[in-house]
This record gives sequence, C-alpha cells and structure tokens, in this order.
Amino acid sequence: METTKETQNQECNICKRKKKHISATKWCRDCTEAYCDDCCDTHSFITSLTNHKVVNIKSIQTNEDEIDLCKISDACPVHSSKVIEAYCFDHLQFCCVLCVTYQHRQCKDVQAIEDITSKKDDSCSFESSLTEIQSGTEKLLQAQKNEKITLRKSFSNTESIVIDSVNSAKRQLDSLLMSFSKELKMMEEKYQGDIDSKLDIFEKLLNIIIELLQIEKSVELLCKTSVVKTAVDIEKALHRLMEVKQVGEVLITEEKKEFVTEYIGILIYQSLLHTSTVFPYLKLIKRKLVHELSGYDIFGGLCISDQTIALCCKSTSSPGSPPCNLILVDSSTGKVTNQCYISDDPKGLAYDTLNDTLYISSSAGYIYRLECDQPIMQPRQITHTSTQYYGGICLKDNFLYANVGTEIKKMNLNQNNELKTIFSISNSKSNAPSGFNALTIDYKNDRLIHASENSNVKCTSLDGKEIFSSYRTGITSLVFNSNGFVYTGKKRVCICDNGRWETAKSVLNKCDKIKDLRDIWFDKSENTLFICGNEYVELYDVAY
Repeated sequence: METTKETQNQECNICKRKKKHISATKWCRDCTEAYCDDCCDTHSFITSLTNHKVVNIKSIQTNEDEIDLCKISDACPVHSSKVIEAYCFDHLQFCCVLCVTYQHRQCKDVQAIEDITSKKDDSCSFESSLTEIQSGTEKLLQAQKNEKITLRKSFSNTESIVIDSVNSAKRQLDSLLMSFSKELKMMEEKYQGDIDSKLDIFEKLLNIIIELLQIEKSVELLCKTSVVKTAVDIEKALHRLMEVKQVGEVLITEEKKEFVTEYIGILIYQSLLHTSTVFPYLKLIKRKLVHELSGYDIFGGLCISDQTIALCCKSTSSPGSPPCNLILVDSSTGKVTNQCYISDDPKGLAYDTLNDTLYISSSAGYIYRLECDQPIMQPRQITHTSTQYYGGICLKDNFLYANVGTEIKKMNLNQNNELKTIFSISNSKSNAPSGFNALTIDYKNDRLIHASENSNVKCTSLDGKEIFSSYRTGITSLVFNSNGFVYTGKKRVCICDNGRWETAKSVLNKCDKIKDLRDIWFDKSENTLFICGNEYVELYDVAY
C-alpha cells in the first residue's frame, strides 16, 4: 500500500512525461496520478477508466497528523483486483476483503473505512456540541458571578437600610425619652409646688387659729366688759387677718348690720349684695393670692383650665430676647410650666376649650393659633392684614370675632377662611382698638362689648345692632359674667349693671402689688377674679 503526498502545486503526471510543466487540478484514486483539466477529459473518455474515482486536488486534506484518506488509492496493494474496504489498527494497514479474511482474521481492531469516516463526522459533531456546552457553561458561570455580585450588593443595601432604620428609631426613642423626662420633671415640680403651697397655707392657718384661740380666751376674760370694748378687739383681729396674703374661708356672724359694714366693702360694696347675704348672716371670703413673676412685664391673660393661666408678657431680664412671650403658669403656685415666643405685641387672647387651642391677635395685623397641650408650643399664623390694626378677640359657636381697625370681623374656624366684616364700630379712623382684651362677649345674651382708644364703649348684638354706648376714659379691659354685669379695668375695678353707667361702682380701688392695671378676667366658675399688671398676677374671690 502506497500513499502520495505532494504539495498543492502538483504537476500533471501525463504532461510531465511529455516534458511539460502544467499544474494538476484532478487526482485519480484508481490510477494514483494527477491530471490537468485536459488530461482529465481524455482520461474520462476511455471506457475502461470511466468508473475511476476522480477528485479535486483542492478538496484533498493535507493534515499531516492524521491518515489522509482522500489521497490513498482505492486499490489494495496486496490484491490489486480488490478495493480497500477496511483498516487494521493493530497492524496500521489498509485491507481488502481478502486481506481481512486471510491475514487479519485474528486482529481485534479492524474497522470498515465507512465506519471510520462516520466516526470522524461524529467526532466533529461531538466537538461542536462540546464547544456549545462550553460556551453555555461559560455564560452560566458569568451569570452566577453576576448574581453573586448582585446578591452581595442587595445584602449590603439591606444591611444599610436596617442600620439606618435602627439609628432612626433610636433617635426617636431618645427624643421621646427626653420629652418624657422633661414632662415628668415639670409634673414633679408642679406637684411639689402645690404641696409646698398647701403646707404654707396650713401653717399660716394654724397660726391664725392659735391667734383666734388667744383672742377667744381674752374675750372670755373680758366677757363682763362693755360691748364697745369687745368690738374694738374683734376689729383689730380682723385687720390682722386681712393682712395675710393667703387664707381660706372665714365665717363671721354678727347680729348687728352696722358692725360688719366696714368689712363688706373690702371686695364688694354692701349696696350691691342681696339683703340675705348681709343680714343677719355674712359670709366674707377673702383670698388675696399674689403671684410675682420676676423678669416679666405682664399685660394680658386668661384661664385655660382650673390650674393653668396663659399670660402675654415681655421679658425684662434679657434685653436681647424676643419682644414678647406667651407663658403658661400654675394658678396655685405661680410657677411657669411652659412658654413660647411671639414676634410682635399681642392685643387679645381667646381660648377654645374643646380643641385645647389658644388664639392670639397682635398689633402687627396677625392672628396666631397655638396648641397648648404640646410639650413645645409653636404659634402658627392663620390670617394677616398689613393695613389694619388688630384689637381684642373672642370665640362663640366656633366663630372667632376680632376688633380690626374700626370694624368687627369674624371667621369660621371650621373652614379656616379669611376674616369677614360684619359691622363697623365708627366712621372715625382714630377709633382704633383700646387695651388688651378690649373686646368681650356675653354668652348668655349673645352680645358684644368693645372699647376703643377714643374712650367710646359700645355694646351691640352679634350682627352689630347697638344696645347701649357710653363715653368712658382709660378703659383697658372688659369682661362679662353670667349675671350680665360688665367689669371694666382702668386704674381700678368697677361693676356696671347692663350698661347703666350711672350705677357703676368701684369694687376694688387699689390692688395689693399692681401699680398699672393691664387686664382682668374670670375663671370658669366665675368665683375668682384675676388681675394682672407689671410683674404680678393677683387673685380675688367674688361673693354674690
């Protein structure tokens, strides 16, 4: 068996024998010779050669590492009449049928040429499949790597979010703890102050009782003396009693009206009391409780509960502080429990008990709303006018009434709309609002009373119909009580019966500490009258 391997520039064997050098293009496997195109045509015309297998030289494989099946002659080198049909891998020889039968019968690895070619095709197909599998595996590997990176980022982001959430919750808990500690401290100070105040009252009361017992013993020793002498001793005791700043309820019974007349006028004139109150039994209630708020100049206030009063004031202790303060004060102890700043001068206060909301008017044309139940109070502006002067304000049926310039306006708090004019007070431009809270409402009779700087005091219905008016100078504050009396604050406190100013009488000619009376108001029960001015708040019980 013989193979032929020549370069691809194979010369035609027939032309070469003719001394011609022409490149061959065909290869005859049976003749084992190369032919050019012309010689190949001649070869194909010969009848005995028509069945020879002729292939293109370009299609012949030239891989030196493998057996070149295309260049091998199909004729068996041993039995030339037979065609090669098998290959013995044990002897590395091509075989025909006779070779396989006689010479390679005992060989273990003899394969047909067609099977070898088929296996090679299968090998190529397998290699292609492996290549595809490799490519797919590389893609899956890259996808897994990408998924790993994504998963790592996801866990890192989740960890960051959890850390941020925990830190945020910690900050909120710290803030709540600080607020709770602050409120707890304020409650502790409040109750401690209440207890201290009560202890002081009881100590003073005990001293008074001891003094009264001594007076009683003296009276017993002098029981045989004249009535006039006894009266003088009691009078001295009563004078000493009146000098005490805080005292409870004192009951004095006297059968003679003339004797008690002087002491009735301390808080209320005898002529304004019912006859049954004066004679034969007199119930005299004297509580002259004075709160001194050092560092504040107080010019207005009101009660927001039985224990708390709200005061508008200016700080006198630090010149650089904001111009005005709103402070909440314990009415029993006089201690400040909360405060906030207001940017301009307040002119009126009104309190909504249902929503625990305080409304404040200012001379700069603002109305603020303030929630008093918050640990940190923050005034919020709800309306503003830059051209008019605000005065007092009051509330009724969820409407806010305000004295604005020369007009009375109102606003629906449910709708939170703008102030709307309901009637005019006067055509005079100088009829500006007067002192603090110089506008009040009679809830029992649905009427308003207001005072202006030109000393005009007018009472109207809620829609502006005049009921009465009067000329009064220096009025700073007005307040109704449930009996319809109008209390007016000037340098003293007076009482007037339904606008009959000729019947007005003074019920307090001089305050205990206050030099410049700014504002007056009642508590919810109308049994206590509050008076403020300078740095003091004085409390007086009212007897009817």
